[in-house]
Amino acid sequence: MTDGWRAVAAPPALRPGDAHVWRVRLDAADELPALRALLSDDERARMDRFHRPADRVRFGVAHGWLRRVLAAYLDAAPSALAFGVGEHGKPFLRDAALEFNLSHSGDLALVAVAAHGPVGVDVERWDRAVECLELAERFFSPAELGALHALREDDARVVEGFFATWSRKEAYLKATGHGITRGLRHFDVPFAPGGAAALVADRLDVEATGRWAITGLAAAPGYSAALVAAAPLRALNLLEPPATGWGSR
Repeated sequence: MTDGWRAVAAPPALRPGDAHVWRVRLDAADELPALRALLSDDERARMDRFHRPADRVRFGVAHGWLRRVLAAYLDAAPSALAFGVGEHGKPFLRDAALEFNLSHSGDLALVAVAAHGPVGVDVERWDRAVECLELAERFFSPAELGALHALREDDARVVEGFFATWSRKEAYLKATGHGITRGLRHFDVPFAPGGAAALVADRLDVEATGRWAITGLAAAPGYSAALVAAAPLRALNLLEPPATGWGSR
């Protein structure tokens, strides 16, 4: 499992083969007015449709920091960034080749950035009320389901194993741009905890195993997260904004 987050006031150099993942805390209501001002009219409308104030804060902080992070790489104004949406719903930058992906769950957001090819990132807060084995029966491949069933005598390990596998599967679908509508049972991700690994199998795309690198991320206690990037992944930087001084160079 990859750990080692460091606070930086501006992005380091992003070289071919690199991926950067930014961790952002979402329980920051005091930041919301400044971050809301960076959003597009459509993003503000989406934010305001949330009924719970905490959900509005999480959405506004996540999407505001997405703009801040991407703008820092592009030397642009955060509010000036223009996004489009791909055929299966994956957002992209209209006027830049920078690849990115956003995921948020609970009080955390992760922003993945790369220059050499698509990326997908996913973070999941553990929910012990989830019927993990029942959901795995519906969505996991036979190999993944068998590995999870091997843990069934230990409820805590079942929860951790389920969310670790789910985050890797989501990150893979987001990286490919297909989204969850393509299904989750036709491919296998590494089940065992650990850092960088290859895709195990994709029965709809047999050559995919050589094109993608999967990395489990230690986002925070009680969370599972994963990054999927175009292979080979030369270097991974785990970053987060500092408490003060963002944007200084």
